[in-house]
Amino acid sequence: MWGRKRGCEMEKCKMITEQNNFCRVFELPDKYPRGFCFGGGKPVIFQMVDWFQPIPVEDILNHEVEEWSIYVPLLQEGLKVKNYIKPGKQYLLITNFGESFIF
Repeated sequence: MWGRKRGCEMEKCKMITEQNNFCRVFELPDKYPRGFCFGGGKPVIFQMVDWFQPIPVEDILNHEVEEWSIYVPLLQEGLKVKNYIKPGKQYLLITNFGESFIF
């Protein structure tokens, strides 16, 4: 369960507020460093291509935030038509409220 609906148990529920309703979209690299990441890791360059509020503000204000899984397909459809999308590339959306997906 998401948002402010009744019966929300803290460990099962992530609160989405006006303050944390934010996400960033990154274009993922074609190749990653090889080998183990001992000694502090290996740098990887991600290109940030977008940022926005993923949940309609009206849903938050009206306490109508549904399951995150309901918003994911809607977000994916909207993102796939953006002018920064390149064929053959993968993109990562990361929210400030702890969710993410790759498309």
